[in-house]
Formats: sequence, structure tokens, C-alpha cells
Amino acid sequence: MKQLVVSVIGKDRPGIVDQLSSLVVQHQGNWLASSLTELAGQFAGILHLEVDEQHLNALSHDLLNQENLLVNIAEGDSSNSEEQQQVAITVTANDRVGIVQEVTQALNTLGVSLSEINTHVASAPNWGGLIFTANLTVPCADDEQLGAIQESLESLADDLMVDIEQD
Repeated sequence: MKQLVVSVIGKDRPGIVDQLSSLVVQHQGNWLASSLTELAGQFAGILHLEVDEQHLNALSHDLLNQENLLVNIAEGDSSNSEEQQQVAITVTANDRVGIVQEVTQALNTLGVSLSEINTHVASAPNWGGLIFTANLTVPCADDEQLGAIQESLESLADDLMVDIEQD
């Protein structure tokens, strides 16, 4: 079996997920995981698929030739490498230009990779501004590294709050 990571983007419309999942089933593949969203009128998704090698080329061909969808396919790594504990971190602050770069640079400086990041901005009617929130999932080796992550993020700005959840 081959692992595929597929990215898809196109003008949002009803039926895109059905269209993609039908192709996967048609080629006897398995839809293992996905992250799908609508942003600014565009459908954007990342799929983790598994397909038998004999169906790989046909599935890839059909995915790449979907009308009105930009599709990229990469072969996934199915090795069972040792995984570190995943830690959920929520960063909240007043919104400003460059905040995503500040947060990701702080993590990169520590050699921390992002497993997942979801961001959004919401109105804060009581404060008259916008509040930025980033929900991060990062691998963490131990409490010492976790402390360094928290300290680094909290040092970015006085208005920035960091909430950490461990399993």
C-alpha cells in the first residue's frame, strides 16, 4: 500500500468532498485523514490517502485532472518512526501584522516543528479590537522543552497569553 498526501484548492461549491471521496473509492483507496476548510470563498483541503500500488497511477491521474481544482500529490512516509508526545498550545493576543510569523519564528528558533496550526481572528466588542487566536499542536520531548516553548512565546508581547494542555 502507498500513502499519499493530496492538497486540493478550488472555488468552493457543493459536492467537492463527495467528488474526491468517490474517486478514492473508485480506485479502491482508503481515506485515512483530512483537514478541509473554506477560506475566502475557496475550498482548501489536505487528504491522507492509502491506495494499493496497482491503483496508484490511475487514482493520481484522476485526482490531478479534476476540473476547477488545483491538486498536488506527494508520496507519504509510512515508516513507523518514534513519535513524541503531542502538546496542544493556544496563543491569544491582540491581532497585529506579523503575529503568525512571530509565533512560528519563536518555535523555529527552539527547533520545534508544528504538527498542526489553526488560526483565526475574532471581534472583541468589549475591547473594540480584534483578538488573534492560534491553536497549535507541537511535539514535545519533555517538561524542560515545554517550559522553553512557553517562556519563548510569552516573551513575544505583554498582551500575549499562552495556554498549554498535555495529555
